[in-house]
Amino acid sequence: MIEISIPGVEEKTKNTKDLIFNILILEHPLSMIELTKKIRKSYNLSITYQAVRKAVNSLTFHKILSKKNKKYELNKEWILKLKNLFDKFLLEYEGGKKAYIFTQNQANEDYAIYTFNNLFDLDNFWGDVMRQWANNTKFNEPKETVGVFHYSFWFLINLGRETEMFHQFTKKGIKMYMISFNDFPLNRWGVKTYNELGIKSRVKRDDESKEGMDITIMGDTIIQVNYPSEIISKLRNFYKKYKNPQEMNLKEIAEIVHEPCEIKFMIFKNPAIAKNLREKYKRLLR
Repeated sequence: MIEISIPGVEEKTKNTKDLIFNILILEHPLSMIELTKKIRKSYNLSITYQAVRKAVNSLTFHKILSKKNKKYELNKEWILKLKNLFDKFLLEYEGGKKAYIFTQNQANEDYAIYTFNNLFDLDNFWGDVMRQWANNTKFNEPKETVGVFHYSFWFLINLGRETEMFHQFTKKGIKMYMISFNDFPLNRWGVKTYNELGIKSRVKRDDESKEGMDITIMGDTIIQVNYPSEIISKLRNFYKKYKNPQEMNLKEIAEIVHEPCEIKFMIFKNPAIAKNLREKYKRLLR
C-alpha cells in the first residue's frame, strides 16, 4: 500500500490526517465513524473519534476532502490540481527537458506554454486539460469544443480514454465538433467514430492548413499544439501505409508516440479569438 504524508502543524494531527488520507485512497466515501473503525482495525491504533473528527474537519476546510450525505472522500478538484503540479515538476526534471510555463494577464488573456517530450505524454496532458475545462466552465462561457487535427493519433493509443471523456462531455451538455484536414483512411475512421459518439465531424481538405499544428477551442480557451517536422513525417508515413486499425502495426505506432521529440503546447484564453475560430471552423462542417 502506498503511504502518503500530508504536511500538518502538529505532529499528532498530521499523523491522523495521513491515516485518513490513506484509508480514503483505498475505500470511499466513508463516514467519520467508519473512518475511525477502519483506522483502528487497519493500523491497530486506539485513536479517538474526536481526533478523527478534528483531522477530517481540517482536511475538509482546506478542500482536500469533500463531504456528501455525511460521508467523505478525496476532493477530485484537489487531486487534479495536485496532479497538474506534479506534471509540471516532471516536465521540469524529466530527461533534462524544461517546461516553459508563464502567465500573462492582459485584457482577459491567460497564456502558458508547455513543452512535452513525446506524443503519449502530450495526449494525456491534453485530455486532463479538457476535462478540467469541462468541470469548470463558467455560466457565461460557450459550452462548445472544436477540434482541428491532421492525424488522429490519440484514437490509436487511447481509444477507451477518449470515448469515456466525450461521453462525459455529452452528459454535461457540451456540443462538440471535429475537423480533419488530411484525407487518410485512418482519419476517416476517426471521424466516423467521432460521429458515432455524437460529435459533428468531417474530413475537409485544406491545402493551406499547417500540417505541423493542431487546434482545440474549448469555450473561451484556445489550445495550439506545434509538432516537430520529424514526428509529422513519421505520422504521415504511418497514415499512408495503413487502411484501417485492424491492419496497423501496434508496435510501430507505439514507437512513434514514444519517440523523443520536443512538442509545444500553447494554451490561452481570449473570448473574441475563440469565437472567431469557432465560427470559422464550424462553417466548414456545413
